Amino acid sequence: MGVQGAAQAQGGLTVYGSFDIAVDQIKKSEGNVQGTLFGVAGGRPVPNAVAAPATSTSRMSTSLTRQSYLGFKGNEDLGGGYQARFQLEGGFTPDAGTISNDGRFFGRVAWVGLTTPVGEFRLGRQAAPLLVAYYFNSVERLGSTDILGAGVTVNNLQVYQDNMVSYTLAQGPWLAQLTFSPNAGVGPRVSAARSPSSNANTGQIIGGATAGTEDSSGRGRTVGAMVAFTQSDLTLVAGYHHNRFGVPFGLATAQGFVPLFNAESFSSYMAGAKYRFNSTGTEVAGNFYRGQFKESGDGDPRITSISGAVKQSIGFIDLIAQVSDNKFNNFTKGKNLAYTFGAEYNLSKRTAVYLRYAQVEDKRGNIVRSPLNPALTLAGGPTTMLLPLGALEIPVLSGAGTQMDATTRLYGVGIRHAF
Repeated sequence: MGVQGAAQAQGGLTVYGSFDIAVDQIKKSEGNVQGTLFGVAGGRPVPNAVAAPATSTSRMSTSLTRQSYLGFKGNEDLGGGYQARFQLEGGFTPDAGTISNDGRFFGRVAWVGLTTPVGEFRLGRQAAPLLVAYYFNSVERLGSTDILGAGVTVNNLQVYQDNMVSYTLAQGPWLAQLTFSPNAGVGPRVSAARSPSSNANTGQIIGGATAGTEDSSGRGRTVGAMVAFTQSDLTLVAGYHHNRFGVPFGLATAQGFVPLFNAESFSSYMAGAKYRFNSTGTEVAGNFYRGQFKESGDGDPRITSISGAVKQSIGFIDLIAQVSDNKFNNFTKGKNLAYTFGAEYNLSKRTAVYLRYAQVEDKRGNIVRSPLNPALTLAGGPTTMLLPLGALEIPVLSGAGTQMDATTRLYGVGIRHAF
């Protein structure tokens, strides 16, 4: 979003960023993939102890409480209420010094805009309206343990979009935004393949590095809207998203692309509220989210996410608790129930050390068959099922992922600094 503390340079240029890095341990219980394509190898069933074993991994991870990024923004006052503006922002992983967002140098935002007396117009890669609404409502800042906006990440076009035209109007306590993109980031095929290994044959994730290439097919055409009301300690937000697919979803294998579904479109909406009790230093927030895929078959998976969060400030210490229930209303009827608990000690306004515990439980629900390959079967909640199909760009728990019909736990301690 680019609303952070920053170092101001001459000529209206601002350099800003955030570093978030932790040492954590990921524990996964043994999953249950029997009856699905993940429980078969070479045409033969594979036991869960081999296909989805219990694991324990210690690692250095990034962006648990806030995304790590580096950005530049600037403006020029043109007079008469007009102002030229730009913003460039790229994510990175400080544990290895690599670029995130599918290997893009400015993978978060890259836009130029014009502020006028009747609103602001922007052109370029930008945050999606639902993500903007979520930022207004969050008690954190979209780190991988921040589950208040769980529904937003079931389709990566709800996070960042290529080729966006946006119009934003602020009036008193109200802020509203309308957006359009001819292709926000959908390639001819959708799979979990990522740059640089992805290509026309394998397909790639939604929002992948070359997925936003425009053509005459209309794939990836996206519209969005959001409205936010902020006054005193109350915040109210609502958002809408719709994008066209018109492409197959499937698996990128060594033998080639295996189509599973033909997705036609996706529509979603959310509503949320946040309130801060000044007398006690307590913030409470909640979100309701509903999304639906339209496909050429009769499945049309519907997803509902209900999330809540509370943050208690005690001097220099912040205590945070969140819960999210993210489920398929139909389709597999699987769900992902998640909890996170955290404590932060604020060394300054920009630097904090923190503890985090996160738990994601997958209940796989029913087994469903692929409309395009009926011999192939799938199950799982939205997060577990949509990740191997390429719907997500933001990794679950900073890349830890989840297992079908299993519980994933994260224990972490880290440090965060913004500038």
